[in-house]
Amino acid sequence: MLNVFTIRLKHAGMFIILITTFLTLELSAQNKLNIYGYFSTRLEKQYETTGPSGTIDEASPYEWTSPFFNIMMQDQLNESFKVFINLNGADAGNLSLRNYWGEYSLNNMLNFRIGKIYRKFGLYNEILDAVPTYYGIEPPELFDGDHLMISRTTTAMVYGSFDLPEGFLSYSLTTDNGEGGTVKNAIPIGFDFNYSFGAGDYKIGTSGYFSGGTAVPDVGVGDGSPKSGVLPWMAADHFNVLGGYAEMTFGDLLVQTEYWRSEHNAQRDPGSVITLVQNAGLNSTQLSRFLINPAVNPSAVTQADVVKFTNYAIQTWYVRAGYSFDTKIGEIAPYVQWDWYSNPETIAKKKYGGDNEAGVADDGVFNKSTVGIVYRPTPEVAVKFDQSFHFYTQGGQSVHYPEIRLDISYIFGN
Repeated sequence: MLNVFTIRLKHAGMFIILITTFLTLELSAQNKLNIYGYFSTRLEKQYETTGPSGTIDEASPYEWTSPFFNIMMQDQLNESFKVFINLNGADAGNLSLRNYWGEYSLNNMLNFRIGKIYRKFGLYNEILDAVPTYYGIEPPELFDGDHLMISRTTTAMVYGSFDLPEGFLSYSLTTDNGEGGTVKNAIPIGFDFNYSFGAGDYKIGTSGYFSGGTAVPDVGVGDGSPKSGVLPWMAADHFNVLGGYAEMTFGDLLVQTEYWRSEHNAQRDPGSVITLVQNAGLNSTQLSRFLINPAVNPSAVTQADVVKFTNYAIQTWYVRAGYSFDTKIGEIAPYVQWDWYSNPETIAKKKYGGDNEAGVADDGVFNKSTVGIVYRPTPEVAVKFDQSFHFYTQGGQSVHYPEIRLDISYIFGN
């Protein structure tokens, strides 16, 4: 029988949906349906932003969130077919279908998957929801919700692996409607290749994405941060993302690193840029990028003043390391990480499609250091605490600010 959970939800409708889901799963679990999930509660606090002249921005308040409540169901229909559903009730709000797929497996070398799929891309995209299982709390900057370099999901995937004398080679090829939605004559292609060796202790790989034509925004200016790699003030964007990653295990020490670069050849929408200039509080560097004459009065800006065409590159890399100690009270695992991110095109305000990290910097560049620790009294429970420092240049001054995070997460089910 399933454990009984008492969940406080914002909407009674969601409570009914969850109860119905659990009852259905209880009956189905007697067959071949594998049911599992995880959830987490998180406390975050950002302290004062400071530079040589003192405080620049006010600190954010303490914030409790529930970023993950995932119920996953996987059913092996027969030797060749299986299906998967991932339901998410983040923030104890409305239940959403995070991803789902059906798969046909010919053999280990050739599998076909159709649906809403987390693409195989780097080390983390497929497992970001499974927060109890990995070092760290926040995702790599590649998949940070404020400045995604590429959308997390795709529609169709072919993947497999080949045994080699010293390890095995894995691959995946993906396609979908394209970033932001369907565009005529656009055929996007994504890929991932990686090689694992040394009895699985070492992995090296590369991933990429080509828009295959024109890509468009998935949100408008004023509707928040995009869920794709296209900024909301673009009328059209041709872009690609390329990079590589490595993971190495030395006994109880895990070391990971990734580097990504996204090249954009884009056309700005003049009306959207005017909205930014008049409402988004752009800094002088951003005004110089967007306007032919950055000194023009914002209220007097016309479409003729907008620089319509732009080429730019987004880059990011990180190094993460963690060490696991087995003790009488459970696993204790300290970890460290350093992130670097650069996006010269972004702005600060999230409401208008920017982010409050690279977007507040003069040059669109920030660094972030993180030190943290994971405590697992059992493999199913993870208590994580870490502190990060952001470093960037704002108004010609070197600025830094700290933030702390506490995340308590659980895994349940089969």
